[in-house]
Amino acid sequence: MIIKILNDKFAACFQIFFIVTPSPLLQILSALSPASLKALNKFIRSPYHVTHPGVGELLERLTSGRFVSPTKEGGLPDQLPAHRLYHLTNYLLEAVENFLALEIWKQLPHERHRATLQHLRRLRLDRASSGMLRYARKRLDADPLRGSDYHRNDYLLRLEAYYLSQQEGRAKSVNVQELADAQDVAFICEKLRTGCLLLSHEAVTKREYDKGLLGRVLQFLEGHRYLQIPAIAAYYHGYFAQAGKDADDHFSQLKTLLQEHAERFSIAEIHDLYLMAINFCIRRINQADERFFREIFELYQSGLRHGALLEDGTLSRWTYNNIAVTALRLREFEWVYGFLHDFAPFLPDNHREGAFNFNIARYCYDTGDFQQAMQRLLLMEYDDVLQNLAAKTMLCKIYYELDETDALENQLDSIQIYLRRKKVLGYHKDNYTSFIRFMRKLLAVNPNNHTQVEKLRQEIEQAPTLTEREWFLKRFTRRSHNEGG
Repeated sequence: MIIKILNDKFAACFQIFFIVTPSPLLQILSALSPASLKALNKFIRSPYHVTHPGVGELLERLTSGRFVSPTKEGGLPDQLPAHRLYHLTNYLLEAVENFLALEIWKQLPHERHRATLQHLRRLRLDRASSGMLRYARKRLDADPLRGSDYHRNDYLLRLEAYYLSQQEGRAKSVNVQELADAQDVAFICEKLRTGCLLLSHEAVTKREYDKGLLGRVLQFLEGHRYLQIPAIAAYYHGYFAQAGKDADDHFSQLKTLLQEHAERFSIAEIHDLYLMAINFCIRRINQADERFFREIFELYQSGLRHGALLEDGTLSRWTYNNIAVTALRLREFEWVYGFLHDFAPFLPDNHREGAFNFNIARYCYDTGDFQQAMQRLLLMEYDDVLQNLAAKTMLCKIYYELDETDALENQLDSIQIYLRRKKVLGYHKDNYTSFIRFMRKLLAVNPNNHTQVEKLRQEIEQAPTLTEREWFLKRFTRRSHNEGG
């Protein structure tokens, strides 16, 4: 529907203008839903919001494609000077940006109430201000969320109450200690939240950041009653779980807080908190601590229940993959089968089919249905290098299990060629190169030569990079079992 500009003189002028002068306007309009476009049109047509003639007609041309008669009062002429079109476009862009801000503002009732209170106070309408203060306080206290946004609004509302009491000549009646405490809590929440963000970025970028007052805040909190506040406690324990000091204990505290208080945080905050706990588990799993597979699985289950793993209603395919891998590792087959089907609709449209088929193939492989696994892999859309390599690796393991040696050799050759073509793979190239090498050695080894078998097993155990190490070692265990039987 968007940008259906008709082929008239204005349209040609407009198209040339946007080629020469790129603008975010078309991108914004294209991203809006039909309901938002309808609301935007009402906003633009209001003379309170937009006073420049022609802005509404310009929006109509851009969104509906319907020609507006140049004879219509306030309409656009067939030919517009470039400078006029430039100014008109800027007016429309400014109005659209104001509309977007207002749409967010409508979702922030506590900020609106406080702004109304502030305006009433500045008008020196003390009685109306007091009524608004009571209403705002009641609404804030009734809000079930108790994350950092709540504590910031609590402090600012208390500050407005103090200003109003001064204006009414009763400043002594306000508890300034409560005001000071509310400010401390709001500041500490934000500082800890930012500190956790800095630690996360340090782990990725290998760069150390100046954390300012954070060290003093952490020292101040040791044994302090503020640690009884869920928002402060969650970020405090989340920080130390990342920082490494008594990390396991702090992780346990964070996990308990998530289990008991998840409903008290906004979706954005609970997403970040779950991500901290999940990343802690991933680090421990990478350090070969097997017990954290169960820990991360429980976090995934809890995070899905609370909607904490969704971003704007969407589940990333990487999170989808990681959850499936974890559940399969724990042999939670019934649960993972339901998960793969129930959450596939939450995947991005362009990755849904590929991610679903890939993970169903994993499920079929792990439950022994190799034929179905192969069929699913053939349905995959290989739009990602690493997922492509993972699929090829799974095919190799299936061919090995089915004793399809020729097909396996062809697949190994295919992976080798693929690795040579793809230049930017980093340590992943070493991993898959090792997989090819050990798979070929496994095919060539004489199963009756104990020395050869033991030497290969030791090589696999000592390989520096090999994500399929466990699969290879199980082949030796199975062979030994069969020989013993």
